[in-house]
Amino acid sequence: NSTAQARRTVQQLRLEASIERIKVSKASADLMSYCEEHARSDPLLMGIPTSENPF
Repeated sequence: NSTAQARRTVQQLRLEASIERIKVSKASADLMSYCEEHARSDPLLMGIPTSENPF
């Protein structure tokens, strides 16, 4: 039904419009900080010791 589809679209657009926006520069700085803080526990960056690798 096109009315139901339109309602879902409007609901989704309202949800997206209510999301708090931040500048890309702040978002990227926050992401870099998070990555730097958690780099030690990231197996893709640090690798997995052979003794703990199940493969």
